[in-house]
Amino acid sequence: MISLSRVIKSFFANNLETEKKTIGIKKVTQESQGSNLIEFENQPSSSDQSKLVDEEIQKAMEQAEQIRKVAQAEYEDLQQRINDEMIAVQRQAEDLYRQAEENGYNEGFQQGLKEGQKQYETFIQDARNIIDASKNDYFHKLEEAEPIIIDLSVKVAEKILATTLELDREQWLSVVSSVINEVREHDLVKLYVHPQWFEYTLTHKEELKILLPNCDSFYIYPDAQLEENGCQVETAFGKIDASIDSQLTEIKYALHEKLKGLSDYEGR
Repeated sequence: MISLSRVIKSFFANNLETEKKTIGIKKVTQESQGSNLIEFENQPSSSDQSKLVDEEIQKAMEQAEQIRKVAQAEYEDLQQRINDEMIAVQRQAEDLYRQAEENGYNEGFQQGLKEGQKQYETFIQDARNIIDASKNDYFHKLEEAEPIIIDLSVKVAEKILATTLELDREQWLSVVSSVINEVREHDLVKLYVHPQWFEYTLTHKEELKILLPNCDSFYIYPDAQLEENGCQVETAFGKIDASIDSQLTEIKYALHEKLKGLSDYEGR
C-alpha cells in the first residue's frame, strides 16, 4: 500500500512549505504577442476571495472523505462476509467430524475421519483465499483513489496561493523578484504581468530595478494573455515563466510520476 500522505507531504514541504518561498521558474518557447495596456476589470474583494477558497477547500475535503468512506465500507462488508463464511466453515467441519466419529462405530472409521479432515482443510483454505482477495481489493481501491486526491490537493494549494497573493500583495513581489533574479546579468529586461498586477508592479519598478545591476533598460508591460497570477520576463535570449499555475501543474505531474514509481517498485 502506498502512503499518499507521505508522497504529498514530501513534495509540498519542498515546493509549498510557505507562501514566502520562491516559486520555481521555467522556459517559455512561445512569446505572447500584442501585449497592450488594457483597462482593469473589477476584482473580487479579499473577503469574497477568502470565502471562495474556503468553499473549494471544503468541497475537496468532502470528495476525498467520500472516496475513503466508500473504500472503507466495501472493505468492512467483505470482512463481514468473510466472518460469516468462517463460521459456516467451522460448523460444517464440526458436522463432518461428528459424522466421521459416528461412522467410526461401523466400518470405515479411519476413512471417514480422513475425508472429514480433507474437507475441513479445503474449507479453511477457501476462507483464507477470500480474506486475501478482499485485502487486495481494498488496497487496490485506495490506490485508484490516490491520483484523485493528488489533483484535489494541488487544486486546493492553487486556491490558497492565489488568495495569499490577494490578501498579502507583498508576496507578489517575491514571485516577481525570483524571476527577475534569473536575468540579473542582462542589459535589456522586459517584465510581463497580468493586468490586475500591472499598476501594483509598476509602483515598485525602482525597487525591482535594484535587482538588475547590469540592466540599462527595464520595462514593465501588462499582458492579458497571461494567467491571472502570471509573470514572465524577456531578454534577448527568450522568456522565462514564473506563473504559479504552471508551476503547480509541474508539481502535480511530478507527484503523479513519483506515485507511479512507487507503485512500480512495490509491484516488483
